[in-house]
Amino acid sequence: MRLVIDTNVFIYAFTTTTNPSCKSVINLIAESPDKFKLRIPRTIIEEVRRNMIPESFQEFFGFISEITSIDEDFFVPFEIAFRYERGGLKTADAFIAAYAEWVGADILVTENRHFLKHNPELPFKVLTADNCLKFNNKM
Repeated sequence: MRLVIDTNVFIYAFTTTTNPSCKSVINLIAESPDKFKLRIPRTIIEEVRRNMIPESFQEFFGFISEITSIDEDFFVPFEIAFRYERGGLKTADAFIAAYAEWVGADILVTENRHFLKHNPELPFKVLTADNCLKFNNKM
């Protein structure tokens, strides 16, 4: 299963502002690397860096380095992002949606209320960390 995890989930998983479900999603991916294929764009790496202390970022980056590689943003076709922007998503959210579509993600895991509210017919599921865990338990 291909996953894209939004910045806020990583922040909640790797900082003192923890969300147990976010941490559990990260642990699930770490424990089941054959089941889950994580994809991450440079934008999310940079957003996480800006919002974490260096020690937390180092832990996060170590996790990412072990399980995936970083995709450069410029590979994502801008036409896809524009389509999501025209559909009502903010620019940053439109890029993440475009990235998720471009990599063929099955699920975008986010705690972003804008994504959760604005859920038109997307080619991927948009789930909170808690709902992602529930979805995994049903599989």
